[in-house]
Amino acid sequence: MIRKLALKSVDSSGGSLVVVPDFVPRIDEVESFVKTKMTMMQVHVDVVDKKIKSEVGGLRRVLSDKIEENAGVVNQWFEKLDSKSEMLEKKLGELGAVEFLSKEDLEKIFGDLMNVKGADNGDMKVSLDDIIMTTRDMLLKESQRLGRVDYALSSGGAMVVRNSERFIIGKVRG
Repeated sequence: MIRKLALKSVDSSGGSLVVVPDFVPRIDEVESFVKTKMTMMQVHVDVVDKKIKSEVGGLRRVLSDKIEENAGVVNQWFEKLDSKSEMLEKKLGELGAVEFLSKEDLEKIFGDLMNVKGADNGDMKVSLDDIIMTTRDMLLKESQRLGRVDYALSSGGAMVVRNSERFIIGKVRG
């Protein structure tokens, strides 16, 4: 490129180029300077490239170490989650074994509630107070059947679903 600047056309018709003798040493000097600078720049680029590679390698090692450290924490978290899920399965199994009220029992309770409320007027709204009163009445009826009031059931809002025969002290079965 520099040589082209130093060349000059003597004859525009013939197209022959002649080098000006004063510029040749100067052109050689500029070319050697450019080569030296290009070599220095290449060395700097290589140094920067090596630094980048070493930093990336260091970051990979640090990241790998962090992943290994956190892998133990994640494994502990999964173990806790696994134990909780096993406990939940156990509780659900126990819940499935408990006997709940049947549909007929619930219909009976609802029928009693409607009788107490007086469904004659067509008002099908039931308040919490109505449910509490009906439950108390049912508990009292059941407790009379047992012979004693079960205050634990009554305070919890429960009812007796089934019971064994009444035990009376001093009476022998025959």
